[in-house]
Amino acid sequence: MTRTAFTQALFRTMEDYDVRYCVLHDWQGLPGKVDSDLDLAVHPADRSKLRLVFRELRQQGFEPAQCLNYAVQGYCFVFVWTDQGEMQSLAVDTIFEFRERGIILMKAEPLMEGRYRPRNFWVASRHNEFAYTIAKRALKGEFLEKHLLRLRTLANDLGRDEAIRIVESMFGPRIAPVLVDAIVNGDVNAQVQTLKAELWKTSFRRNPFNPVRYVVGDFFRLVKRWLRPTGIFMVVLGPDGVGKSTLVKKLVERLAPAFRRHRVFHWRPMVIAARKKVVSAIQDPHDEPPRGTIASILQLCVFFVDYWLGYLLITRKLLARSGLVVFDRYFQDLLVDPARYRYGGPIWLAELLSHLVPPPDLLFLVLDADEEVIFSRKREVDSEELRRQRAGYRKLTASKEDAMLIKTDQSLDDTLVTSCRVICDYLFRRFQRQHRWLQ
Repeated sequence: MTRTAFTQALFRTMEDYDVRYCVLHDWQGLPGKVDSDLDLAVHPADRSKLRLVFRELRQQGFEPAQCLNYAVQGYCFVFVWTDQGEMQSLAVDTIFEFRERGIILMKAEPLMEGRYRPRNFWVASRHNEFAYTIAKRALKGEFLEKHLLRLRTLANDLGRDEAIRIVESMFGPRIAPVLVDAIVNGDVNAQVQTLKAELWKTSFRRNPFNPVRYVVGDFFRLVKRWLRPTGIFMVVLGPDGVGKSTLVKKLVERLAPAFRRHRVFHWRPMVIAARKKVVSAIQDPHDEPPRGTIASILQLCVFFVDYWLGYLLITRKLLARSGLVVFDRYFQDLLVDPARYRYGGPIWLAELLSHLVPPPDLLFLVLDADEEVIFSRKREVDSEELRRQRAGYRKLTASKEDAMLIKTDQSLDDTLVTSCRVICDYLFRRFQRQHRWLQ
């Protein structure tokens, strides 16, 4: 169940279901060497066949977990699976139309023309690979060394005259010979700042409505992303010493390929109120006496407002941009351990507000371990208090349908695998619910 095995299964299954596709670039090491995402163009007429491909891959153990609609007609599908207890993943970047940075460059049908099979998979023709790579890197504003080496090889294979014709179709006749010579000589980055502007000008001259079509389509895509974000908002709870911080760090590392960015919060967003006072209270959780009733209620209201401001100003934006948002502790933690936050007000008010704070998209991961294991890692409270907290967290888990109790007595690797499995199951269910066109 390696990345190579997944790549072979993907190509074989697409062939079985007659899906017309081609790998756009960086295919030389495939299928044995998979260093990064796979970039594919798929014929729009075969779009409906992808559901058959995905179903077959899932039966082989490769589960689709994410669909990042990063552009109109552009999707990044992230597949996950387990290999010898380790979670593996690979992103398949699939386009039905080549559009980038405000320009619609070409549909996938022309990208299929001249495709060939160097091994047991299809790749774009040298002509299309050359055009695609130049346009993509010009719009990104950078040509890496590996791109320059490949472009130089393609330019030599195509011949100078053909290479100039290809570049001229995208950048116009003035810059074409200069750019081809720069590719051959390896000094493209010296003029990369002008390439994007030239590509824009040429595209606009040939089709003035090109940017309009791009913006209109992208507007509806962005609205959809905001209303139905592809990020995940999750919470990890548990007493001190149970391994929350370590697990959160490892989860972020392991799940990073399925998301575009990540952010970890401790307890609350900290949009308002001084951070250092809260950190001090958490470092010495029970040393200071609780506040009075009025002061506690006011502080609780500050916490509540902070959660909502954090969600509206930070979290929601991260989720819409395919971010992984993890809270190490959350508002409900105050219900189990009010002394940590010096809360001396009525518990019923805290319970009421706990139902009104922004809920996580993903379930609460509540960590637990035997008393001896916890004390071997950290001893900040006595045995009686620890037993009370553990009972409180278990009660919280039982009261919430979206909570999962995970024992951390096992090794970190085993805990990580269990947690990843829970998260990946959630991702797959959401994938099925949100992308019925792939069902």
